[in-house]
Amino acid sequence: MQRGLGFAAKLYVACVAALATGLLTASFMSVDADWGRDVLITAAVLSILSLALEFIEFPLLIGGQTSFSTVTFVVIIFLLPFPLPAIVGALVVLAADLRAKRPLLILIFNAANFALTFGISSLIWHATYGSKPISELPARPEALLVILLVLGVFYVINVFLTNGIIAIVGHRSIKYIWLTNDLDMLLPYVCLEVIGVLVALVWTTTPIIVPLLVIPAITSYIAFEMIHRLQHQTQEAMIAMADAIDQRDPYTADHSRRVAELAVRIAEVHGVNERDIERLRIAARMHDIGKIGIGNDLLHKPGKLTDEEWEVLRAHPVIGEQLLKPYRQFRHETQLVRHHHERWDGKGYPDRIRGQAIPLGSRIIAVADTFDAMTTSRPYRPALSRQYAIDEIRNGALSQFDAQVVASFLQVMEESSKIRSITGEDIPPTTEELEQTPAWYSSLP
Repeated sequence: MQRGLGFAAKLYVACVAALATGLLTASFMSVDADWGRDVLITAAVLSILSLALEFIEFPLLIGGQTSFSTVTFVVIIFLLPFPLPAIVGALVVLAADLRAKRPLLILIFNAANFALTFGISSLIWHATYGSKPISELPARPEALLVILLVLGVFYVINVFLTNGIIAIVGHRSIKYIWLTNDLDMLLPYVCLEVIGVLVALVWTTTPIIVPLLVIPAITSYIAFEMIHRLQHQTQEAMIAMADAIDQRDPYTADHSRRVAELAVRIAEVHGVNERDIERLRIAARMHDIGKIGIGNDLLHKPGKLTDEEWEVLRAHPVIGEQLLKPYRQFRHETQLVRHHHERWDGKGYPDRIRGQAIPLGSRIIAVADTFDAMTTSRPYRPALSRQYAIDEIRNGALSQFDAQVVASFLQVMEESSKIRSITGEDIPPTTEELEQTPAWYSSLP
């Protein structure tokens, strides 16, 4: 991993390390560090507990994780005098990373990150109510606001410093990293921080009952683990179902996967925000899930469909919506699935809505879906050429498709053409291809 860090990432690590060093240096120069025996014993006990808890991981939905050590980290901030929390935090993470055999740059970055996170959070507490035990806080709203500020600063610095280097290495925005990796982590993280405040409060009043707080901590752990595991399994099951539907027909194998890839690329060019792109990706993977309610005899029919058969086939977006609607985690994707066959001019289905009333994600899926359907063989026609499909989508702007989405699609095609040019031009469409049913692209299953 260390070899993979480019100049920008190394510069970022150096800046974070310099800030941490500057903070610690300024702290020791301006603060009289009078640490007695009780303070050092408390620091040692909390350090050992933090190291032990670092290895009890808190699994989350999208590849993220935190640990129970968040509880003791918060206790360290509220119980130890400034700037001792910065030193303890840096040493704890350094010991954990050494045990995990992290590369040198990662060791430096994580230690600096924790020094800044603990140091700034502890400084805020020290500058306000840190001169007295947390159990002696005045019963005023300002005291609660300060505690919330400390917890918020602790979260923001730790998470966003980490996301900064991930964003540099992965060439993504910090916002995207937070939305996809950390948003689902926010509530359990906050719960652990609140438990940390309770532990700090009990520690200064009745230390003997501190072990009892393990019960709400474990309960929170189990609850969030079960919720996120269920959400993850539900999402995987739905996507697997959509893939299985594609695999029923050799003509549509991997269709949803290709549509999702193209839809995401169009959305990126179109300037869609990262969170909506992730929702679009999931919706595109499941856009044809409603075809589970359509029989194989109809889906695989080689000849022309009757009006009654078209009505049955056109019900699949509604069936897809009905399948996804009971799951709150798909509340954004549900409407994208329902409306992916609507037309810009209002002649689509199932609701015949038009223009901007159609969700942007559905408009993007419509273009990606049509392109993939055109360029793959179907029972009723052979695959059309790539250029012919591009021309038809261009011609469909402002009738079937959103012209701005088409413009983004054409930009994607232009970029991909530069890559494809080394393998030669597409084979032009045959006369037989050009004579396929008119407006076929407006009713593709």
